[in-house]
Amino acid sequence: MRIKIILKGWYQRKLWDGEAERLVEVPEGTTCDEALKTQGIDYKAIPRFGFVAVNKKRVLIDQVLNDGDVMHVYHKMNGG
Repeated sequence: MRIKIILKGWYQRKLWDGEAERLVEVPEGTTCDEALKTQGIDYKAIPRFGFVAVNKKRVLIDQVLNDGDVMHVYHKMNGG
């Protein structure tokens, strides 16, 4: 199945050499975590990893993806 991964904020500059989004092929039943790992991203090893959203809805990292899903990857945000 095909999904889109979009990096937000700081990640756009640091993780994929300036590339902000990718269309990727992953097997059925792939989780957000597994999809990130196929693209060289281990969220546990990234300081200040925030959260993922699938189709504009915040989800857990072990959410199973479906064909055509769009996953946004966010870093932790500070502010007040």
